[in-house]
Amino acid sequence: MNLAKHFKELNKYGVAWFLLEKEEKKCEKTKNYLLNMKIQRLKLEILPYFPQADFDLIKNKLLELQQAQAKEDEFQLYFIQIRNMFAEKLEKGDVEFSSPIISKAIQQYSNIKNEKNTPKIQLKIIEILRAEYGVKKNFVGLAKELKGYYKQLNFSQEERIGFSNSIANIEYIMAYTMLGIRDFREAKIHLENLKQLMEKSDLVNLNYVGKYIAILSFLKIFENKILEAIFLIQDSVEKFGVKIPEREINNLKLNQAAFHCLVSEFKPSNKILLEFNKSDGYYQKTMGREWVIRKEMIRAIIQLELNNIDIAENIVLNIESKHKELFQKSNLCWSNHLLQQ
Repeated sequence: MNLAKHFKELNKYGVAWFLLEKEEKKCEKTKNYLLNMKIQRLKLEILPYFPQADFDLIKNKLLELQQAQAKEDEFQLYFIQIRNMFAEKLEKGDVEFSSPIISKAIQQYSNIKNEKNTPKIQLKIIEILRAEYGVKKNFVGLAKELKGYYKQLNFSQEERIGFSNSIANIEYIMAYTMLGIRDFREAKIHLENLKQLMEKSDLVNLNYVGKYIAILSFLKIFENKILEAIFLIQDSVEKFGVKIPEREINNLKLNQAAFHCLVSEFKPSNKILLEFNKSDGYYQKTMGREWVIRKEMIRAIIQLELNNIDIAENIVLNIESKHKELFQKSNLCWSNHLLQQ
């Protein structure tokens, strides 16, 4: 862009135009509307000296970009407004359902108000809800809010096809949240909805198979079908391992190790933990600190059950020395922390 300006000032309009065209293609790929508008404006400055250019094409493109940027800005403003609204609502302890306020807020934004029911916007609002309630650890409040909000969603068949990945994310969040408050009936409903979307789209299946298996295996645990849960994870890792992101594979394997402990199968559990052969620093960076603690807690349990009491004690002392403040702030427990996104 700066180089194009330089050649324009030197009256090298053809070179400047060539550079702008090249930069414009990059902007179109990255959907950088703001920079693309600047390119079109600079083209307008060059236009009188470069008769080969098409004024109508530049005009139409500039107007389209202005509209796209306005929409982008309004999305951002709307989501910040919604986030602030929920932060204030939670601070006050307000338990009223928020959907009417959300619907009213979007009416201020002329470029996006007609898109208020699209999966893209609905998913973003649900993610904001989840984040704000998650900060306060108010999972019961989150579930109540999401249940009410979900009931109002009504996607067309066209949207279900065009936005299947966004809708799958909504169903996953709903299933995960309902499992978190032990509403197993609702969790199963949303998990089945997710399964149907996965069956219709290879992309959705690829993106959510790991998450789907994680929730389904936990539902089996709560139904006391522990061996089924273990086999489900083992079979899924063997079938889809190369397709599932490393983070999700690691979560599934750690869950499996924990499930083996539930049926006193400590050697298979230990064998799985030995597969995590990278440094704790690596896993803390890629998986998070609490994941590392869970791994070490399971390792301590295994060593204790194998009568390696000194080793188990050293593991526990090491956890306490490294992560003492996290234990003071956090309710680290099997049910909330073995299942991860």
